[in-house]
Amino acid sequence: MTKRTIAVLVLCAAPLLLAGCDSLRDAAGLTKKPLDEFAVTTKAPLVIPPDFNLRPPSPGAAPTNQQDPTVSAQMALFNSSDPQTVANNMTGNFTPAEKLLLANAGAQNADPGIRSRLQSDQRAMQAADPGFTDRVLGRAATPATDAPVNVPSKGAPKKSGGWFDWF
Repeated sequence: MTKRTIAVLVLCAAPLLLAGCDSLRDAAGLTKKPLDEFAVTTKAPLVIPPDFNLRPPSPGAAPTNQQDPTVSAQMALFNSSDPQTVANNMTGNFTPAEKLLLANAGAQNADPGIRSRLQSDQRAMQAADPGFTDRVLGRAATPATDAPVNVPSKGAPKKSGGWFDWF
């Protein structure tokens, strides 16, 4: 082989050999960088001042309606109140372990009237007119009689005329 052929082969093989090097792949931007799913944060909703006088934000200022994600994560993980103190102040027929479990779960912050509100919502749903739902869904009103639906008359059962009558 001639020198020219060897040089062409070396020049053709060099990119293939160098493509396997990690540092070269990083420099060329050929590596995939997956997104960090823990870096995703939610944005606070837009807040309009009550007098509707919108003032432009000052350049470089942090948003006033957002909490720092690090602070909110720390508040969610590490409650600011001491669970042992909360557990000692709990009343009821609980063991110390149960009190500590309830304190760590945040039972002291639970709404005491939630059961009554849920029961009143349930009663309101049961007392609602089913005709409204039928009108919204576009279906016929449910029969008000206590008789079973599609009761065959005396004699042989009536065929429906559907696709599966040949069975």
